[in-house]
Amino acid sequence: MVLNDLFRTGHCVGSIPKDQADALLRLVKQDTFLPDKPGSPDIAEWESDDPSKNLNVPPEYLSFMENLGSSPDLEHFRAHMGDWSRVNVMLQRGRRGDSMGWHHDAYDPMHLICMVYLSDELWTPEDGGLLQLGEGDIDDMGFITKDIHVHSSVSPNHGTLVWCINTNPRWVHQVTAINTDKPRYTLIGQFGYRENVMRSTVRKRYGEALR
Repeated sequence: MVLNDLFRTGHCVGSIPKDQADALLRLVKQDTFLPDKPGSPDIAEWESDDPSKNLNVPPEYLSFMENLGSSPDLEHFRAHMGDWSRVNVMLQRGRRGDSMGWHHDAYDPMHLICMVYLSDELWTPEDGGLLQLGEGDIDDMGFITKDIHVHSSVSPNHGTLVWCINTNPRWVHQVTAINTDKPRYTLIGQFGYRENVMRSTVRKRYGEALR
């Protein structure tokens, strides 16, 4: 992880070892996926609508994400903010025609998110399915109001790892339409704290005794 890139633009791009990516891809191919909204990627059968309440994450995925969260790359964050108290995991399968518009993960704010791409085949920009990372102006409610300046476009090639800071609503990402029959697998991790001050309903969710 390149911290200067992460803090300057809200994201950085790297990779995981090939043996880890291969092992994850073998597991992903055994998963069952369910349709989500039309035109959006399919989701893993074990996912829930609220990732923070999902107790059915396969242990292989959860341990992989927990190990990423405890890696030396994130030592800076843990030194300043403490060990993560929440690790969420999601899995998506994108297919031809699927896309996602500009967003950050505002439905359940977490400090950091990561996306790991898994594939048997090489992806080119012409295949679509690009993860685009950008920045735009927001209104008082944190909604994007103007055109996005795209900082990076990332093809979802095997083992690619993208880290994003998720506490700044100006930093957003989208997925362009997929123009190929190659499946686009994304394993997503979210790292945060139960006392996350961005959560407008935190006491409603966790009780008035929360400290």
